[in-house]
Amino acid sequence: MKKIYIVLLLFCFSFLPVAAITNTESSHIVMEATTNRVLTGTNLNKQFLVASTAKILTAITAIENYNLTEEIIITKADTLEVGSKVYLKENEKITRRDLLYALMLRSANDAASALSSNNSTQFIRLMNTTAKKIGMKNSVFVNASGLDEKEYNLSTAYDMALLASYAAKNDVFVQIASAHQYSCKTKESNYSWANKHKLVTSDESFVFGKTGYTKKSKRILVSNYQKENKNLIIVTINDGNDWNHHRALASENDNYSFITIFKKGIYNTKQDVPYYLHVKEDIVIPVKKKEKEEVNIIFKLYKTYAKLEVFLNQKMVLEKCIDVYDKKTLDMDLVIDIFN
Repeated sequence: MKKIYIVLLLFCFSFLPVAAITNTESSHIVMEATTNRVLTGTNLNKQFLVASTAKILTAITAIENYNLTEEIIITKADTLEVGSKVYLKENEKITRRDLLYALMLRSANDAASALSSNNSTQFIRLMNTTAKKIGMKNSVFVNASGLDEKEYNLSTAYDMALLASYAAKNDVFVQIASAHQYSCKTKESNYSWANKHKLVTSDESFVFGKTGYTKKSKRILVSNYQKENKNLIIVTINDGNDWNHHRALASENDNYSFITIFKKGIYNTKQDVPYYLHVKEDIVIPVKKKEKEEVNIIFKLYKTYAKLEVFLNQKMVLEKCIDVYDKKTLDMDLVIDIFN
């Protein structure tokens, strides 16, 4: 049975600053990628170092803001990056697209440096702007590689799942990150790279993912699992058995079906303040087979938008921002009166 509540709020959230931490605990999450519903998890909003999984954001930032066919000239600073790399050569010319394959398949820190013009202020600002757009409220990024020897990229299992869910909707990203092998040529070199993500290369249900490891962060793994109509994002942080854990989490959490909780349309809230909600598309949530379909819905009304919160068995499973109209801007013939 569906219950609907409305809470009228005329203020905006303010967020606390991000604090530096180290990975002494662990965290995991399984998120349904089409709705971003959390199916299971621990320490979802606790901040951790995210190591090379930050490169997912680096890749999305490059894809959305730059010409991928443009050639980049490799600098000495790029070649001096430590850790995992593909050993690009100083003054070598290589396209951004090729660098993205090096970034996602081999976790190349020299490629991350080149894509970000050696962690330029402009690129790092774009990374954080993109993270904010995605809804990553508890994340801050200071470099494109995830290296944490001198500085820290901080995020949470929940935020990283949001990032991977967002990336899963970008065809260019998926094409690159899901590749098992990739070869390219420059005037100086012939390159051939294999994907480090063992599940992607061994199980067709795992479409893409990203590995991460530093001494401070420990093992971090992000995976996208798709089978039939199931689409899961799995993130584990500080998990020494992550390959097996991802397989198990995928198997344990793919037993759900979808229910529609709201049809698209414009709805009259029937409040003293004449606000109307514009639901642009059907809103659905995944429900596990053993769960009761008792859904509570809360709309929180702000000055320029509304936030929809969906609760299943008294636990919030989905939140979504929705446009708000008033009488002056609304075609009254479109209104659906459901708030009785």
